[in-house]
Amino acid sequence: AARAGAPQLFGVMPKEQATASRRRKAAPEARGSEGIDALPGEVLQHVLSFLPVAEAVQTCVLARGWRDLWKSMPVLRITCEGRILNRRGVRRLNKFVNHLLLLRDRSAPLHACEIELSTFHSQDEPQVNLWTRHALLCQARVLSVHLSRDNNSFELLEDLPLVSPHLTRLELCNVVLNDSILNFSSCPALEELWMRGCYIQADMIMSLSLKRLTILDCIFYPNERTRISVPSLVALELIECWGRTPLLESMPSLVTGSIKLADCDDCCGKEAGGSCVDDTCENCGSNGDGSGDCVLLSGLSDAKSLELIAEPCAFILKRDLMWCPTFSKLKTLLLNDWCMKANLGALMCFLQHTPVLEKLTIQLCQAPSSWMGTEGSYNLTGQPFASSKLKVLEIKCEKIDERVHRILTFLSTYSIHVEQINIQQSIGSSEGTQSWTFSSANSACVALAECSVEEHG
Repeated sequence: AARAGAPQLFGVMPKEQATASRRRKAAPEARGSEGIDALPGEVLQHVLSFLPVAEAVQTCVLARGWRDLWKSMPVLRITCEGRILNRRGVRRLNKFVNHLLLLRDRSAPLHACEIELSTFHSQDEPQVNLWTRHALLCQARVLSVHLSRDNNSFELLEDLPLVSPHLTRLELCNVVLNDSILNFSSCPALEELWMRGCYIQADMIMSLSLKRLTILDCIFYPNERTRISVPSLVALELIECWGRTPLLESMPSLVTGSIKLADCDDCCGKEAGGSCVDDTCENCGSNGDGSGDCVLLSGLSDAKSLELIAEPCAFILKRDLMWCPTFSKLKTLLLNDWCMKANLGALMCFLQHTPVLEKLTIQLCQAPSSWMGTEGSYNLTGQPFASSKLKVLEIKCEKIDERVHRILTFLSTYSIHVEQINIQQSIGSSEGTQSWTFSSANSACVALAECSVEEHG
């Protein structure tokens, strides 16, 4: 990329550089290109695609062969390079990008457009939407819009739907999303959707083609629970979102699911020792639309691998277990402390509904003083059924405490056979882990009891 001293983009060339340019033109042309100039134009365009557009355009002064390469770059990276733009800076960036889009070779394919901006004035939001629309008109396959959290009122494309038969991946960061933009029925090729820090003001996220969905640190705003309808989904990540937990509809092709619940708004008066008088209270079985179905677990029931992480007091997973579906394909399952509540009722419920489970991992953090609560009731009919295919149980903990012994006693009491039990205890941040492997719950109980006696002896 050109350094300081390069001509101003789309502006007048400084006098000293104009003189140098005339000298270069007057000099005899080299008989052959050397070094990077000898590479094919397609390769040079690929190299330019790694640069922000401002730097890429400046390469036009390097040599005659570079003059028009930027006009057909396959990737546009529109960025302020980490700088906070004042009003004047935004106007200059708008002017530059608008000129670039006008001068770009429209016959050249556009593989990706990345828009990454820090703080800017709300009056310039239409410009960002204009760049987005232009990228879609140029048949971009990947569109990325990353904004600063300071622009948390920016509404992508306002009330207009996203329309593109070519778009395959969409990345959105810190933007407001409504029903129009999250209805991807006009994007039949879309396979990946990644959202972080977004404000979701929609009743539904819908796509028939989506295969991978990642929602990180987003806020769900509507009073009614947002429904996620993505029947072709293969991989789902729903990590530390705020507001009401979205309802997952059927995903028969799902392979992996990772759910990590943080400070959600799902709660009930009874959870805090109060009363429940609202007919739509979730503790009474409603998920917000008058039905008593699961919010998360039904949609995840076809997965082959699941991670379900939540705070011990998290409500929505405990509520879902009242209608726990059968996970007929699930082979690996990871749970954390929340499954220890209600005398291991949640763990028992999962073992009843996972007939082909092969590996179970339980992650235990430092236990609070009242970790073994008795609240919650699940549909536990008969003794727990553990798959005969259950081969490995992993318990990861910071301390071998009563919870570990309770899990092992539970397995022994209900004659749940596991081929291998691995217990990993973390020993400080720098000392690594200490591990034990056992062939049965009984042998694990005996060995850990002996270790406890030695430690206190």
